[in-house]
Amino acid sequence: MKIFGKAESKRSITAAFVIAFFCILLLIAMGWTISRSIAKGIIILDELFVEVVALFVILKSAVAQYTYLLTGDKLVIVEKILFYTKKMEIPYNMIDGVYAHKTEFISKFRLRYKYRKCSTVDNRPIWALIYSIVNGKKIKNGRVLLKADPAFFEAFDRFVPNRICAPQADVMLYSYARRDAVMHDESVEEYFKKLSGASEESTDTAHTEEEGSR
Repeated sequence: MKIFGKAESKRSITAAFVIAFFCILLLIAMGWTISRSIAKGIIILDELFVEVVALFVILKSAVAQYTYLLTGDKLVIVEKILFYTKKMEIPYNMIDGVYAHKTEFISKFRLRYKYRKCSTVDNRPIWALIYSIVNGKKIKNGRVLLKADPAFFEAFDRFVPNRICAPQADVMLYSYARRDAVMHDESVEEYFKKLSGASEESTDTAHTEEEGSR
C-alpha cells in the first residue's frame, strides 16, 4: 500500500495537565460516592456509573493515538489504545468534504454515524470530515473529527479537490447534491457542477436586479 501523506496525533503538555486535573476530580468524586455508599449501606449505583463512564471516556480519548494515511484511493485512520488497534477506511469518492468543526446543538443535517478520531490532548483545531454511505437509492451520512497539520490537508486536497478545508456550506451542498444525483442516477460531480452553476446564476441575477433598482 503506497502512502502519499501521513499525519499523527500530537500531545500538548497544557492539555495533558487539564485532562489530568479532570481525572483527579473524577477520582475524588468516585471516592466520595463510595464513602457515602458505605455509610448508607447501599451502593449509589447511578452516580458511580456516571463517574466511571466519564473517567473511561476521558482516559480513552487522551491515551489513544491516531494515524491518518492517504493511500491511492482512500483515507485510512489507525487508532491505537494500549494494545488495541482499530482501522477505519473511507474511499475518497465517498468523502463530501472537510470543514472547520463548530459545536452545533441543533442541525438540520442528519448524521447517522459520528466518530471522534483525534486526541483530547492534541491542541490543534478540530476538522469535521463528512462522508456518505450509499446503499442503492438510500444514503446515510457520517462525520469524523480529525486534527492534523495544514501540510496533511494540502496533500489530502489532491485526492478530494476543492472540498478539503472548505466552507461548511460548500460541504453540505455537495452532500445534498450527492443525494439528489443518486436519486436521479446521475454522476455526482456533474450534478454538483449544474447545481453550483444554477446557484451562481441566481446570485448574479439578484445582483443585477438590485443594481437596476438603484
